[in-house]
Amino acid sequence: VRVRENGIRFEVNFAEGHKTGFFCDQRDNRRKLATMVAGQRVLDMCCYTGGFALSAKLTGGAAEVTAVDLDEKAIEQAKQNANLNVCRGIDWVHTDAFTYARTMIRNGTQWDAVVLDPPKLVHSRDEMEDDGRKKYEDLNGLAIQLVKPGGLFVSCSCSGLIDDAEFERLVIKGAHRNGRRLQFFDRTGAAPDHPVMSNCLESRYLKVLWGRVF
Repeated sequence: VRVRENGIRFEVNFAEGHKTGFFCDQRDNRRKLATMVAGQRVLDMCCYTGGFALSAKLTGGAAEVTAVDLDEKAIEQAKQNANLNVCRGIDWVHTDAFTYARTMIRNGTQWDAVVLDPPKLVHSRDEMEDDGRKKYEDLNGLAIQLVKPGGLFVSCSCSGLIDDAEFERLVIKGAHRNGRRLQFFDRTGAAPDHPVMSNCLESRYLKVLWGRVF
């Protein structure tokens, strides 16, 4: 199925894609990012089918975009989405985000803006003290090192079992452990058509932190 979001065309595979095949909940956040990256170099880590990358390039006028994801099918779909919009200038990279970040840190490569939107890393309450939590801290710590001083860092979590305060704590810990400081200027979540039920606060699962890195 082909859809149009904020003027950009996307092809959605309901049968084989993750969840519904397209993360509609990030619609407003993709539009917000586009207002901040004109003429900049942007890195979209865990890009899935290219939502943030295409928004940065097509709507935002980013000078250069690099988009990274481990899912080979997702990268191929992202390339197809770029073709649907006759979009050039995005470097699609099929690799693990952790490995890619470490390589770029060794190379001294940095971007004006970095978006980190990993898949759910905490799947059950049993994992709250274990692997998923540590992955959020480590991945954010790596991604933050790829942001130029004063640059934009956008970090997302779709793990409903981690609340806003806990997610912010993990991001801050990852930053401080690597000698960086963050100036937060906004906190957002899912678009308004994703309501939260009072008897299931985990339905406020999407958390997005917006900050400058120093």
